[in-house]
Amino acid sequence: MTIMRHSVEIARAPGHVLAYAGTATRWPEWHPSSLRVDGIAGPLPAGSRFEEDIHAGGRDGHLSWEVTDYLPGRRWLARASGNHGLRLLLSYECEATDTGARFTRTLEYRFAGLAGLYMRLLDPLLLRRRIRRESEESMLRLRQMAEQAIAAN
Repeated sequence: MTIMRHSVEIARAPGHVLAYAGTATRWPEWHPSSLRVDGIAGPLPAGSRFEEDIHAGGRDGHLSWEVTDYLPGRRWLARASGNHGLRLLLSYECEATDTGARFTRTLEYRFAGLAGLYMRLLDPLLLRRRIRRESEESMLRLRQMAEQAIAAN
């Protein structure tokens, strides 16, 4: 299992930040790996399902998502399965700061079964570095887009 955790300070209220980030249809606005999301608009509650086309780590793929937990203003969790035995756990957490919110994104992924054998070999050699860079860039873009999209308090 590969785990990546990145945080960013966003000058907006935690509830608004998490609602923005937990709206999967907005991911292509700020996450460089997200190409298209097919789902309902708005922050997705537990039990919601959606589909996503991605280009991550230099590879195209498709993910089927299920939201497993949503605590407004605090936490949003989802899991996905994709091509080549890919399994993902994604968590978004927000906490209040003096200037707004600290947003933390944790991505956990692995390639399961025989379908994922090649990808398990490729991950430490190439994919992991690319995915880390994409995740770091996503945090900068999230701050920029959230601060534009969400009215200041």
